[in-house]
Amino acid sequence: EQAWTWEHMALCRARPLFGSDAARKALQDIVCTALLKPREPAKLREDVLEMRGEMARHKPAKGPLDVKLARGGLVDLEFIVHHQQLRHGEGLVPGLEVAIEQLVAAGLLPAPLIAAREAPARLLVAARLIAPDGEMPPAAALDVLAKACLCRDWDTVMTGIAAARREVAAAWTQVFGEA
Repeated sequence: EQAWTWEHMALCRARPLFGSDAARKALQDIVCTALLKPREPAKLREDVLEMRGEMARHKPAKGPLDVKLARGGLVDLEFIVHHQQLRHGEGLVPGLEVAIEQLVAAGLLPAPLIAAREAPARLLVAARLIAPDGEMPPAAALDVLAKACLCRDWDTVMTGIAAARREVAAAWTQVFGEA
C-alpha cells in the first residue's frame, strides 16, 4: 500500500509530453483515475510521513543553501501539496505553483503558501549554478545570488527564505498535526 502512495505522489506531477492528442488524453485519464482513488486519510498521512522521514534519512540537506531538502523547504512543500491532492482529489495539475493556487482556492491550504514557494524556488535554481554544494559561496557571489532571486541584497534573500520556511512549517503542522 505504501508503495502505491509513493507512486501516486509521483503521478501528481505527471504530464504526458509525447504522442498523439488522443494518446496523451488517454494517459492523462489513467493518471487521473489513479489519483482520484479513494484513500483512508489516516493511512495516507502515515505513508506520507514515513516517506518524508525515509527521504530525510537517506538524502539530507547538503548545506545552508539547500532550500529543497532542508526542513521547511521545497520537498516539505511538495509533500504537503501531494498529500492534499491525494486526500481531497483537488488541485490535480502537474505544476506545483498552480496546484498550490488551486488547493488554496479550495480552502485546503493556507494562502501564504503561494508566496512561500517563490523565494526558495528562485534560490534553488540560482544556487545550483553558483553554490552546487549547498554551502555559502564567497561574498561576491552572494550579490549575484541576490540579484538572481530578485532581491536587493543577501539579507533580503535570507529573510525571504526564513519566512517561507516558517509558512511551510506552519502548513505542515496544519496538515499533518505535527511540528
